[in-house]
Amino acid sequence: MHPTSPKIRWLLRAGFALALVGTLYFGIRVAMGAFYWSDPAHRDQVIEGWMPLGYVGRSWNVPREVMMEIAGITPDGRPRRSLEMIARDENIPLPVLIERIQSGIAQWRERPHD
Repeated sequence: MHPTSPKIRWLLRAGFALALVGTLYFGIRVAMGAFYWSDPAHRDQVIEGWMPLGYVGRSWNVPREVMMEIAGITPDGRPRRSLEMIARDENIPLPVLIERIQSGIAQWRERPHD
């Protein structure tokens, strides 16, 4: 058997434990997301001001880029914002933004997609 120093064994064990914890963490997040979005109650939800644009897109099964185009915003590197924040930043009433999104989703769904 090959002699290994205690320091190297400790580093290997720590690395393995870290990899295991990371795998479990991300695996649980993926599983929770899959369970959440597979629930029919989360599909085509009524659009509300608290929802981020990505959440609306996920609920309505519309790509994020399309949602941004529908909302009339560009990716600017800002953190996730709710529809209320987007409406405020764009200086438009929230009901107008929600109507724009609903109309855009309906039009997008009518077109054929790959």
